[in-house]
Amino acid sequence: MTDNDKIYRPDDDEDVMEFVRRVIAEQPDPEPLRIVGQLIEIAMGELKWRPCQVSAVVSDKRMKLTLRHEGKPIDERMVLLMGDHTDRVNYTSGGDNAWQLTIRRDIPPLFVSRR
Repeated sequence: MTDNDKIYRPDDDEDVMEFVRRVIAEQPDPEPLRIVGQLIEIAMGELKWRPCQVSAVVSDKRMKLTLRHEGKPIDERMVLLMGDHTDRVNYTSGGDNAWQLTIRRDIPPLFVSRR
């Protein structure tokens, strides 16, 4: 983590998807981060909306979202799909039937075109 990182935690009444949408919407350029919201929605479908703990760390260069859950793991094919559409995905067992999914999406630098 750096000094520019902002840590987000869900509000008491926020579910996972509300939290993810809020974090993305608060960013100066939310468009490149929308894929993270779509992938988390897929993950929640795989998890049958069971309780999860979620957090996010955002800097001017990247967003890293972490989702922790218990029970049956997310299908490995879904995790591979997530990796195809983001900059890095890590899905690990935390032991005792616990799992942690981390999705990192780099925020591209401003693009300047010549005309």
